[in-house]
Amino acid sequence: MKKNKLILTAVILLILSLAIGALTGCSGKTNTKAAGSGAVVVESEETADTGKSSDTSSDTGGSEPFKINIAVDSGTFAYPFWVAQNKGILKKYNIEAEFQTYAYGIDTINAVQLDQADLGEAMDFAAVSRLGGASELQFISFIAGNKLSGSELYVLDDSIKEVKDLAGKSVVVQKGTVNEYIWAQLYAQYGIDPASVNPLYISSTAEGLALVKSGEADAIWAGGDTSAQIEDLGGKSLGDYSLIGFAPQGFLMLKKSYLEKNEEGIERLLKALKEAADAINSDQHEAAEIIKDNFKIPAENIEKVLKNTIFDIRFSEEDFNQLDSVTKWSIENKLIKYDFNVKDYIYLNPLQAVFPDTITYKE
Repeated sequence: MKKNKLILTAVILLILSLAIGALTGCSGKTNTKAAGSGAVVVESEETADTGKSSDTSSDTGGSEPFKINIAVDSGTFAYPFWVAQNKGILKKYNIEAEFQTYAYGIDTINAVQLDQADLGEAMDFAAVSRLGGASELQFISFIAGNKLSGSELYVLDDSIKEVKDLAGKSVVVQKGTVNEYIWAQLYAQYGIDPASVNPLYISSTAEGLALVKSGEADAIWAGGDTSAQIEDLGGKSLGDYSLIGFAPQGFLMLKKSYLEKNEEGIERLLKALKEAADAINSDQHEAAEIIKDNFKIPAENIEKVLKNTIFDIRFSEEDFNQLDSVTKWSIENKLIKYDFNVKDYIYLNPLQAVFPDTITYKE
């Protein structure tokens, strides 16, 4: 009888042991497997279920997140950044970005100069206007550019029939931006004495619209969503950038000291922005839907802007030539106070590492 009790007890203990083992195996918290040496390795739930290593490094992003403070404008050139953020592309490349939004590209470059941001983006004239002297700024890539159809010259005074009639009129000028360069080009090409024009300087698009509404402004350059508003206020177009044969191009800029310490992270950022630019180019409707909430304007208005904009991560011979010609003309015409060679402010190591085929510029 005693022997039978011992056998029954052993059976009960065996059943309990098997039951506990089954419960542990189904919990998904841990799992075991035999290693080559015969040892037992304990894996996390994620590793056991997926068969992947717990190492977070990958082909797209390093094991450590790249943290960067990015200054963007409130317009077109910010679009690739918001697509990269909202579409999860920055996360894919293990990039943690903080964004600061400014009215114009020149403001983003000023933020980088003052160490308030790590990266900025601006159109050619605004960008080169901050070079020379002790500037540490460097161009690392083209990011976006207007087509000739990207902006139009609107007039609000019926007496202005052609460009030369702007003499004696009041025009809206975004001081320190490429808009200032565009007006200067217009005056030079159409024989208008700049001193005969009354510039109304603004620091935001809203200010320009207010001047048009109040009747103070006789002429203004406008594109995208702003064009429709100017037309609703009675504005008539004299033509687009074809009037001067120049369309602004935008570039990414960082300080050289920052670049030299963060090249691997910047390489990842260029990959992310290239993917975002390609996404915009392949489906402008989807891109507009992705970023509309960042600008609080209808997606269809954003889509109109996208059609007049070129997005890419590259640095071509044409990109350099534009920067060089803008620099030389601006220095010669006293729009820029320093004399310098723009070649000294180009840093393409990160771009060369990830997209060498996109570089056609030859030093």
